[in-house]
Amino acid sequence: MTPNNEGKLQQYINIIDKMKIKLIYTTTDSNKIANKIADILVQDNQSPCVQIIPNIRSTYKWKNKLEKSRDILLVIKTISGNVQVCKNIILQHHNYEVPELVVIEGEILSDKYCDWFIENSF
Repeated sequence: MTPNNEGKLQQYINIIDKMKIKLIYTTTDSNKIANKIADILVQDNQSPCVQIIPNIRSTYKWKNKLEKSRDILLVIKTISGNVQVCKNIILQHHNYEVPELVVIEGEILSDKYCDWFIENSF
């Protein structure tokens, strides 16, 4: 087992003990970008699941002007050790000048979901 895998294994043991995960939120206006980011994150085992939620209405200020837009919300589930890699992937492929990147802590309530989460995170 490589040192990187040993570190990941320890993180997964911590998940089992605490069932803590990180949820990263980002938005885009492009289905293509949303799907590309989701595919990369899941294929690279940075996230076992990315939810893509269309038709989010956003109201925000941009360059001192009130803006309204329809966005696509990505909810990216990951472990704390993968947050920085997820951030880098999002920034590399995102189409916004200033993409939203918000991370919150979550707790898995289902033992079966936790097992699935771990099995699909390697």
